[in-house]
Amino acid sequence: MHSIMSKPIEHQQPAVVFRLQYFTAATVANKMSYSGYTKYTERDNATDLSNDVNLVQQRLDQLEKANLAELAPTSQHPDGEPVEAVEGVATRLPYQKFIDYTATELDQDDEVAKPNQQQLTPTFDQRTDHLTVAETDQLRQKLDTAQANKGVLWARVISSSTQYLIDNHLYDPKTEACDQQRIKAAVRHSMGPLLKANGLAEKGFWWGDIQFNTNHIHVHLGISELSPRPDKIGYRNGKRVAKEARRKFTQPSIRSIKSHIFQDLIALERPQAKTRKLNLEKRLGVQRASLRQQLRQTVGEQQLQALLASLPADKKRWRYRSNARDMAKPKQIASALVNQYLQDNPEFQAFQQTVQALDQYNAAAFGQRTAGRTAHHKEAELRERLTNALFKACRELPDNEQELTMAGLAKNFTTVDIEANRQRIDALRQANRSQPTQGKTKELRQRRMALCQQNARAIQAKVQQAQRVLTRLSQESTPFNAAEREARTFLSDRYQQRLTLAKLKLQFPWEQSSTERQQLQDLTAYFTDVVNVPIDKLTAPQVAKMQARLAAESEFNGGSVVSGVTWSKLRPELQQALSEELGVNLAKPHQMRARVQAITKQQQELLRLKATLASYKQALPPAVVQQRYQKIERFNDKIKRNKKAPARPVGSQ
Repeated sequence: MHSIMSKPIEHQQPAVVFRLQYFTAATVANKMSYSGYTKYTERDNATDLSNDVNLVQQRLDQLEKANLAELAPTSQHPDGEPVEAVEGVATRLPYQKFIDYTATELDQDDEVAKPNQQQLTPTFDQRTDHLTVAETDQLRQKLDTAQANKGVLWARVISSSTQYLIDNHLYDPKTEACDQQRIKAAVRHSMGPLLKANGLAEKGFWWGDIQFNTNHIHVHLGISELSPRPDKIGYRNGKRVAKEARRKFTQPSIRSIKSHIFQDLIALERPQAKTRKLNLEKRLGVQRASLRQQLRQTVGEQQLQALLASLPADKKRWRYRSNARDMAKPKQIASALVNQYLQDNPEFQAFQQTVQALDQYNAAAFGQRTAGRTAHHKEAELRERLTNALFKACRELPDNEQELTMAGLAKNFTTVDIEANRQRIDALRQANRSQPTQGKTKELRQRRMALCQQNARAIQAKVQQAQRVLTRLSQESTPFNAAEREARTFLSDRYQQRLTLAKLKLQFPWEQSSTERQQLQDLTAYFTDVVNVPIDKLTAPQVAKMQARLAAESEFNGGSVVSGVTWSKLRPELQQALSEELGVNLAKPHQMRARVQAITKQQQELLRLKATLASYKQALPPAVVQQRYQKIERFNDKIKRNKKAPARPVGSQ
């Protein structure tokens, strides 16, 4: 029997630690026997068969004795009169001594039972807390059989911090007593799920011993199998191959057994500690369900349509954990929608706070090395569920081939709606190339027309807002100076042209007169971007309209750097409006005129190069065409850089 040493109380120690290793018959051949491991786990200098005290009951008994002692009878009253004798109870024997007397009788009964106790061992298993010597011999025979049949032996250690054992009345540092029975019960309760999770429910068996020979009370466990589990059959490079059954225990099963033991060992008189994790898990479940329900109400129809268009035809692949190639883009789109939904979401922030509390709870139980693991796992699980919820919402959408109206699509023209419609158009175009259908072709046509109207409505709303700002500035008490009046005239004309263009685009082609169609064509060409216009689509009338716009901008800013509007005399709101209309970021006011004029000249030169190449491309040698394209590309890049120069905050000096 081991002489128990007092256990040091260490802080910041995990409540439960689990270590595991395994041996095979081949690796230990001629080195050790499986049955010899039982002798190691139950050796006398590590175990203590007699040190098994129910500390909770002992504490209750002590409280009961203390209460009874206060009621202990005496042989006389306070006034000195003798107390009448009660049959069966000596008047001079207090209750406290009576309890001690009965405890002595129990001790004597234990002496009688000692010969039987000598036949017991400290080893426990699924059935009993103490195997007999004969049962231990049978266990060793089973281990010899397992080793002969090439089964696996798993050796593991479950260690608990001393402070955790003290807090839960499993170890008394004063008397060094230990409640082995409760520890064994907790281990026994967790072993069934562990064996089942690792395929050992039928042929697996186990035993354990509680040891006291280190700084921490710990449980040595042995697990083995009477015969090895069958190999799994698979295929590699088209050939049938056998794969050995898994020998390492799965991480989820290891985390589960630590959690089970941690919860089972919490004292019954500390229900708030035992239910704390359960309450946190319940709160997480409610918050997760709420986030999932609100997701469908937040994500718009257009966004779901864009996600649906990217999904493959096989609906079985519509899940977060699918590794199919054609699910990469849908998962990316869904992830972006989830990120957008969770950003600055109060419900998600509350979820994160609950997760953080649960993470701290688990870190205290299983060690600081696990800190952050629960938070990462729970948030990843939430994102997976939300992504799958989006895929489910796509399944519930109406059939894509159902008739769509252009007016219904065009009524939503926010940036998000326009982008969603554009993505849907791209997806439909790709899908129609591989598997064209009449429904997809019709929807594609409707969406293209709706996209034109969405852009027109968005421009119309933006220009109308700019007009309102310009009107408000004109009505301020401080009148416009000469430069501001010139800027107002330029902006008013441009705004009116853009509104006319938007109005024409919102009309159906069959509703327009020939004059309106020509006006639409001219205004569209007038506002065409020189940088982005394709060379192959340039026509002489289109070039003429673009040249007219650039000439008007050049005249407004001055034909040279010494003439034109004086930007420094404009109030900040007008500077901002002009920079947006001309497509140039604000810089210092005294530099804007020269800068805009330089960009305008670059655009005029770029337009000349593109128009020349479009007209004479067929007659020019390929080498010359290639040189012209390279020069045009350099001009494109230069103009883009100049337009995107760092902006100056409005109103700064």
